[in-house]
Amino acid sequence: MGTQVLYRTRRGLGYLAVLAAVAAAARLPQLLSANLLLDGDECIVGLMGVHVLHGHPLPFFMYGQRYGLAIVETPLLAASFALLGVGAVPLKLAMLALWIAGLIAYFRGFSRVLGDTRGFWIALLLAVAPAWAAASMKAWSGYVTAFAATGVAIDLMTADVPRARRWLGAGIATAVTFLAQPLWLPGLAPIALYLLWTRATPRCRAVYVAGAAGAIALVAGVRAFGSIGGDVSWSGPAAGNPHLLASLRPLVQQAYVSLTGSFYLGSAVAPGRLTAAIGWLWMLVLAAAAPAQIFRVATRRYLPWSHVLFASVLLTLIANWLLLEARDARYLLPLAMPLTVLAGVELFDLPDRRAASMRACVAAMAIAAAVHAAAVMGFAGHTFMWWTNTRGGRSESATLRQLTGVLRERGVRHAYAMNPLLQWTITFYSDEAVIARWKAARDRYPPYIEAVDAALAAGEPIAIVGYTGYTYGLERLVADPKAIADVDGKYFVYVGADRALLERAGFHLTR
Repeated sequence: MGTQVLYRTRRGLGYLAVLAAVAAAARLPQLLSANLLLDGDECIVGLMGVHVLHGHPLPFFMYGQRYGLAIVETPLLAASFALLGVGAVPLKLAMLALWIAGLIAYFRGFSRVLGDTRGFWIALLLAVAPAWAAASMKAWSGYVTAFAATGVAIDLMTADVPRARRWLGAGIATAVTFLAQPLWLPGLAPIALYLLWTRATPRCRAVYVAGAAGAIALVAGVRAFGSIGGDVSWSGPAAGNPHLLASLRPLVQQAYVSLTGSFYLGSAVAPGRLTAAIGWLWMLVLAAAAPAQIFRVATRRYLPWSHVLFASVLLTLIANWLLLEARDARYLLPLAMPLTVLAGVELFDLPDRRAASMRACVAAMAIAAAVHAAAVMGFAGHTFMWWTNTRGGRSESATLRQLTGVLRERGVRHAYAMNPLLQWTITFYSDEAVIARWKAARDRYPPYIEAVDAALAAGEPIAIVGYTGYTYGLERLVADPKAIADVDGKYFVYVGADRALLERAGFHLTR
C-alpha cells in the first residue's frame, strides 16, 4: 500500500511538472515577441504593484473602482518586480505563475473524481486552450485571480477526507472568486453544490457557507466604511440586458471570440487560421452539449459529472446573457474551463462504455493538445495595436524606452496624453520617471493628475504625447507644427505646452 501511494505521488508530481512546463513553454513566443505590449489596464495594475513594492497600502480593488479584486495580484507583481525589475515580462510571468497555480488546482481536483490519467489529459488541454493563450498573462485585476480561486475551491472540495478547515478554505476561495469577477460564480455554483451534496458532511457544509459569507461580508464592511483606498472614477457595465432576443446572435459571436482568445477589451482581434479553426471546433462542441444531455437523460445513460459540467457551461452563458448587455469576450472567459472538462469527461466515457479504447482516447487528447499548443504559440504575433513589428525588429518595450528617453532628454518629467490609456503606458514603462495624465480632471489615480498639473503651474517643461496619426488637430493649435516630433512612426511628442494650449486641446486642469 505504501509503495502504491509513493508511486501515485511521484506520478502526480510528474503530471504537475509537465502541466507547468507545457503551459509556460507554449507562451514563451509571446514573452519573447517584439509585439509584446502591456495594455492600459495592465499598466494600471502594474503601477499598483510598483506602489506596493514602494510601501504603499495594499489595494483591495483596481484603482478607481470598487470591483476587480487586486489584493491577490498586486503583491505577486510587487514580488516579481523586486526579483526581476519593473517591466512587461516580469508582470506577465507573475500572472502566468498565478494562472498555472490555478491550472494545477484544477488538475488536483478533477483527478480525484475522474482519475489521474483523465485529469491530466483534460488539464493539459486546458493548459493550451487558446481562450487563455494571452489572457493567462493579463493583469486585468481579477480575471486570473477568479480562474485560480475557482480551481482552489474545487481542489479543496474534492479532498479525500472531508475536513472542516478544507471546506472553510473552499468557502473563502469561493468568496474570492465572487469578489474578483462575479460572472465566474454561476459556473462554479453547480460544481460546488454537487460536491457539497456528495462529499461534505453537514458540519462541512455549514463551515463552507460561513467561510464564503464571512469573507464577502468582511470586504463589504471595509468597502462600506470607505477604507478600501482610492477615489471611485470608473464603473463597470450596467447590470441587466434589456435586449435579450436581439443579443442572442451577438452572444454566439462573443462565445466564439472568447474561445479563440484573440481579443482586446471589447474588440476582437483577427486570430490566426489555426486558432480560428479551433474556435469553431469548440463552438461545435458547445452546440452538441445540449443534445448530448438530452440523449443521456432519454436513454438513462446518466453521467453525473457530465450533467454538472453542462450546468456550469449553461449557467455561465445564461448569466452573461441576462446580466450584461455588453458583449466583451473577456466576460466569457469562465466558459473555457467547464467546456474543456465536459469534453474530456464525454470523451473518456467512451472506454467505460467500451465504445473506444483508452489508448485511442489518450491519443486523441494528445493530438488535440499538440494542435492547441501550436495555436497558442502562434500568439507571438498577437497585438491589439494597429501596427505589427517584424520578427527580430525593434520591440515595443524598446520603442517606449525611446519615447521616454526623448522626454527625459528634453527635461520633461510630466506629460499630457491625448489617449486615455496611453497615460498609463508611459507612466509604467518609464517606471514613473515620466508621469502622464489624460484630459479628464478626475481619473483612477488622482495623485498623478495633481503631480502633472502642479508641474505645469510651476513652469516645468511639459509635453503633449499621443499616437502618430491621432493628433486630434494639435498641429493647428501649436505655433510650429514641425515642433511635433515623431518617435518611430508610432508616437508623437510636443514639448513646451502651456495652459492655454492644453485647454484648447481639451484638457481639464485642476489648478
